[in-house]
Amino acid sequence: MPHLPKHILFDWNGTLQDDVRAAVAGTNALLRDQGSPEISVERYREVFSFPARSSYEALGIDLEHHDWDALCDRFFSVFASHPSVALFPGTVPALRALRAAGVSLSIVTSSEQRSVERALGRYGIRDAFGAVRGQSDAAAGSKVAQARALFDELGLAPCEACMVGDTGHDKEVADEIGCACVLLASGYESRARLAARGVPVLDGIADLPAHFGLAPVAAPAPLR
Repeated sequence: MPHLPKHILFDWNGTLQDDVRAAVAGTNALLRDQGSPEISVERYREVFSFPARSSYEALGIDLEHHDWDALCDRFFSVFASHPSVALFPGTVPALRALRAAGVSLSIVTSSEQRSVERALGRYGIRDAFGAVRGQSDAAAGSKVAQARALFDELGLAPCEACMVGDTGHDKEVADEIGCACVLLASGYESRARLAARGVPVLDGIADLPAHFGLAPVAAPAPLR
């Protein structure tokens, strides 16, 4: 059974928040704007990568003749209002189980930090996380620097931490830190792509406590 870490660094999009369909809707808006065919969720999960620009290029979105900030604004105008966006089922019980076992939690994300903080407040789970580290803009770039800075701030040894995410980039973050990694097949990359990374792949966040040998929390417990 995997060792229970002292601290877990969570990704946000596709890991705790179910928003892949919203991301596909935003991407399809950009494709429609330039007269290109729309894509499916399955296609998106096969080409998604970091930084976001590389995904757009792989899908044939014209970055040379369009303002990058305008493309981001267009994407997020669709993404932010999509009705599918919600926490994954089982997220709150999973966080409760981890906290009850003494595991401290943080979020390291490629999303704009203020938007993530607002979402955490709406969901009522901000107190579950000691720290949230995101981007200063909506460009969805690498989160290696944020993760490394947070790791140093927490003063953790690599063996004490685990990165939990839904993309190959999360494995890259874990490699930079030197910590363990668990990937979830509920998000932005297909299970086949994740399996090639050589780390445990779970169906989703609800399966994480059992992965570490933790029983469900029977009664509601505070997320503090």
